[in-house]
Amino acid sequence: MALDFAAAYDELNPDHRDHRFYLELAAELGVTSALDLGCGTGVLARALAARGISVVGIDPDPEMLRVASRGPGADRVDWRLGYSDVAGTASAGLAVMSGHVAQVFLDDAAWERALHDVHRALVPGGTLAFESRDPAARAWDRWTRADTLRTTGPFEFWHETVDVQLPLVTYDTFTLDPRTGERTSTRDVLAFRDAETLSRSLQAAGFQLLFLYGDWDRRPPSVNTPELIVGARTSV
Repeated sequence: MALDFAAAYDELNPDHRDHRFYLELAAELGVTSALDLGCGTGVLARALAARGISVVGIDPDPEMLRVASRGPGADRVDWRLGYSDVAGTASAGLAVMSGHVAQVFLDDAAWERALHDVHRALVPGGTLAFESRDPAARAWDRWTRADTLRTTGPFEFWHETVDVQLPLVTYDTFTLDPRTGERTSTRDVLAFRDAETLSRSLQAAGFQLLFLYGDWDRRPPSVNTPELIVGARTSV
């Protein structure tokens, strides 16, 4: 039996500091509507909806949406299969991309399209918030079996870096069933954009930078912080 990755995703990724940050941000902004782009298994979207916020959750993976739509409180969320272009115009006060979704846009054109779509989806003065791994922290150096090994049920799960040609990093994800010795792997690529590149792209899409943090405790970026946590606002 193969690993059901969508069903196991939350167990494999139990650190929800990003979700807590975005929930606090939504409360600080006092938003009544939100867009969760790349919502995955829907944990954040359902948590936002539980606070009385009208939420649209968008993801291109039907298996992720299968899990999302069966979670507690799923009936409070408008789940949509697709990409940023299926977001409604002027439909959200806050747009979030959690789980490093910003890094799946590999080329500049795809990233720019997503930013323009989100800008269109936000109300005047609306806020976009997302995180991207800071390339200065070189996270890929720690993508080894020894450093990333996790288990879910009988399965072992880990990552291994294959190639680094910044801003692109190629890596393999492995699963192993120790009972049978069956091993599977998938290859993925992520884009590691630095702070200057992210700021430039946001400005080109019509956003004004609100904040830039280096970790979920809101400290500024430095050589010792792993993230670039970005907030930007549309003009009023």
